[in-house]
Amino acid sequence: QKMETVEDTVRSNPIQVLVVECQSNLNWYEIFKGATFQGKPVAIEQAEWDDISITSWGRSGGTVVTIRQQKNPHPNTPQNTQRTFKIDFALIRSVSRGIHMQDSRNLLYGLLHGNVPSVNSLESLLMALDRPIMFGGLRKIQEKLGVKNFPLIDQTYYTNHRCMVVTPDLPMVAKVGHAHAGYGKVKLKTAEEVADFKSLVALHGDYITAEPFVKWDFDMRIQKIGNHYRGFKRTSPNWKGNTGNASVLEDMEVTPQYKLWIDECSQLYGGLDICALDLLHSTEENKDYILELNDTAIGLVHKYEHEDMMFMRDIVMMRLEEHYGQKKVEETRDVDELKQSVSLLKIELERERNEKEKLKQEIATLKEEGKKKKKLGIF
Repeated sequence: QKMETVEDTVRSNPIQVLVVECQSNLNWYEIFKGATFQGKPVAIEQAEWDDISITSWGRSGGTVVTIRQQKNPHPNTPQNTQRTFKIDFALIRSVSRGIHMQDSRNLLYGLLHGNVPSVNSLESLLMALDRPIMFGGLRKIQEKLGVKNFPLIDQTYYTNHRCMVVTPDLPMVAKVGHAHAGYGKVKLKTAEEVADFKSLVALHGDYITAEPFVKWDFDMRIQKIGNHYRGFKRTSPNWKGNTGNASVLEDMEVTPQYKLWIDECSQLYGGLDICALDLLHSTEENKDYILELNDTAIGLVHKYEHEDMMFMRDIVMMRLEEHYGQKKVEETRDVDELKQSVSLLKIELERERNEKEKLKQEIATLKEEGKKKKKLGIF
């Protein structure tokens, strides 16, 4: 029995969208409720990386996802059962590599193998796996705009502890490996602390990044989801602003300068539909420093959570149209070109048949004339 292609599935069945969400309390079934694409319902399947397995069969079989039953399913959703389906699109809202040995890169590779369209793009998710790669993207923007117009913090990269011979001036902040959300990040004030830190890093094979410690009074986040921008300002008694429960968060204006920065960042690695840029304000210099770029797994501020999720839904619907709508246009164009080629081939074959008949008639005429001449004794 012939297996359906991915395109056959898209044309005949509901659009299957996988949402990988690390916050299980968020309900994407409600966000996409009633959504349709080209007259067909959009079916959502939400899960965390740990609940997912993926098999990519290539073009003939598509990419198949199996999700196990969730421990705390959302009411009136399929999460209370195990389900298997062909995936047409993915919305990735979770990092595929974290702490406590959490590593779901094989699942990301499966989506890449199956060429599954997604938000953000799978290529950008691959690049965002490690901070040095994202920082390299920020360096490109700084080279384009200039140091004054893009004040990226000065960062040093070390492949391992042995390379840490020359470090930034103390105090400095050192970060170990790929971890997010403040994990693996330490403040070092003395040479003795640097030596102790190196002895700990020596036990592992991780790379290290280091940057000067900036004395700050508040940090900021510039968020972009599609064409929607938000700015947030945070104060905290902790030198790591994202730790503890004493932080105070408030809205702030997205100035033309901040908009320029996040717009430039959103163009990296083929485009980031969802991203956020983290900044620090230096009390000593009264200036901003750009720290890092975050991709699709950004945390949402509670009071804007539902609205931002709706913005993300709109992006998914737009990308669906671009991918499968364009595919339909391309398929129509291919069919038209094929029909034209067939017509030209028919004309060419008819011309060749006519030429062949003409040659046959000429040969027959020559043979007949030869016979007549032979009878008359001319030969």
